[in-house]
Amino acid sequence: MAPRWTKYIHPEAPDVHTRYEPANNKIFKSPFGPFPPTPKDLNVHELCFLPDEPLPPDHDLFIDAETGERVTLHQFYDRVCSLARVLRFDGPNPLGLTRSPVDDKDNGEILGLFSRNHIHYPMLAHACFRAELVFGGISPGSTPYELWHVMRKMQITSIVCQEALLPVLLQALRLGAGAGDGSLRLVLDPKKIIVLSGDPSLETVQGFPTVESLVQQGWEMSEAKRKLVGGEKLCYLFQSSGTSGLPKAMMISHKNAVASGLQGMITAVRTAQFAGVEPLTHQILLGIVPAYHSYGMIMWILRLNQTPTTNIMMSKWDIETALKAIQKYKISVLPLVPPIVRQLAQSPLTKRFDLSSVVTCSSGAAYLPPDAAYQLAEKLPNKTPIPSGYGLSEAASIAAPPLAGIFGLNASEPGTIGYLLPGMEGRVVDPDTLQDVPKGTKGELWARGNVVCMGYFHDPKATAEIFTELGWLRTGDLVMRDAEDRIHYLDRLKEMIKVKGLQVAATEVEDTLLNHPEKLVTDACVAGVDNGRGDGSLFPRAWVVLSPEGKKQSEQSVFAKLNKHVGERLSKHKQLVGGIETVDVVSLEEALFDNCNL
Repeated sequence: MAPRWTKYIHPEAPDVHTRYEPANNKIFKSPFGPFPPTPKDLNVHELCFLPDEPLPPDHDLFIDAETGERVTLHQFYDRVCSLARVLRFDGPNPLGLTRSPVDDKDNGEILGLFSRNHIHYPMLAHACFRAELVFGGISPGSTPYELWHVMRKMQITSIVCQEALLPVLLQALRLGAGAGDGSLRLVLDPKKIIVLSGDPSLETVQGFPTVESLVQQGWEMSEAKRKLVGGEKLCYLFQSSGTSGLPKAMMISHKNAVASGLQGMITAVRTAQFAGVEPLTHQILLGIVPAYHSYGMIMWILRLNQTPTTNIMMSKWDIETALKAIQKYKISVLPLVPPIVRQLAQSPLTKRFDLSSVVTCSSGAAYLPPDAAYQLAEKLPNKTPIPSGYGLSEAASIAAPPLAGIFGLNASEPGTIGYLLPGMEGRVVDPDTLQDVPKGTKGELWARGNVVCMGYFHDPKATAEIFTELGWLRTGDLVMRDAEDRIHYLDRLKEMIKVKGLQVAATEVEDTLLNHPEKLVTDACVAGVDNGRGDGSLFPRAWVVLSPEGKKQSEQSVFAKLNKHVGERLSKHKQLVGGIETVDVVSLEEALFDNCNL
């Protein structure tokens, strides 16, 4: 193996041809062993672009699947450096940015990224890393109300907004600074709105500067040579619903991000070592997983330049566009989510396109039903069932199925989530007694490792709920650890509803129903019902108790008003596609019982 790959192997890592010995105690570890040593204060940007080392040969890094616009690796790096000079608070600083916080005990500049997948989204993230500017990724599907809430939660002081989403941002700003009830107030400075425009010739859009104009400004600026700092410092914020309520802001340090970026590299190098092939050769990826999500962050941002890739980016899912891109660009890797796996498996369109270039396909973000994993495999060249990795926003990558035979491991069939990834430790715990359970017994998966987040921003109560014991993340997922330390996913402990891989907090929808201005209901329960498509995704359904005002109106009128209210305040995937039903008394048990009969 070439010496350049040894940086991904810990000096004490086990040999790939030795046999992993399952643990007999309550804590079990990854068969891959620990992370390789890295500098304590490593910045994510310098993980991907080592200082004082020349760039590798140039190649297309990002291609827009719809327009064909391209950014090469060398162009990407030059643009990142240029934009970072603009974003440094201690440089020329034309935007008037301040120093970013190092944790949630600190205040400072936090830049929101409100955009769909875009070939320049990763540039924005890396410019922030290089400028030591904390950013917060925000779902582009947010309604004005949700955006307003998330900007307050993340304490967003400046924002990059995709041009098509600018109306949503402007509507959110009209909601004001927030009530004086002790909750976080909106601190976004309207003078710090930047637009990500589709027209590179524009310097402004509606009076706001464009990203491209800032990149152009950066070319003219000098940059003092400095040591970038990362490590335990806050790097970025993720939008997460946590266990309940409206979205929370989750803190990811540079240390967390570095670990998430390294895990895939470690497993790829060790797998190649086992197979006796050159690791990390050039790959072409389908870029549909959203960059604001932890899955997309790993794929399009944290692994940049660690392996040669060309990423064909899609701003939204369209099966025909995706199939055309696979055929045109000879895409070799398909990172997917379960509903897309199911659609590709069942669509007759797949027979019209050449998929012979696909070498690897994987699924994440939600449970992948085994039948979908087998069905899509039959349409791909190697016929291998689609593996499903496991992670959370709070810990982006925890477990995955490795290549059968490495470390003497048996295959992880669909329905299992494989073994712990490099650097991870796990426990399976009774969620009620908080006592570790024996192998072969159902319990909540607890995880520990460098990928585990710092906690929730300005929310110590929520942080305490997920860290019952110091360092151990409660995942909220019920699993079974078998005799080989392989993990079998069983169910979701948290009261969350998975809709096409996206989390819906039942309490958020319930609160929205209860807050209807006409006070039509006095109680509400929301749960997921089977969507009937067999892809593991659910539809939100509500059971409501009508108020005296609600009873004065017809059920049809009440349901129409409630659906309209939810539709105006919450994203499409949170809306009550599963329907609404009136009950005399609502309880979760009744809702789940009814769910079983639908």
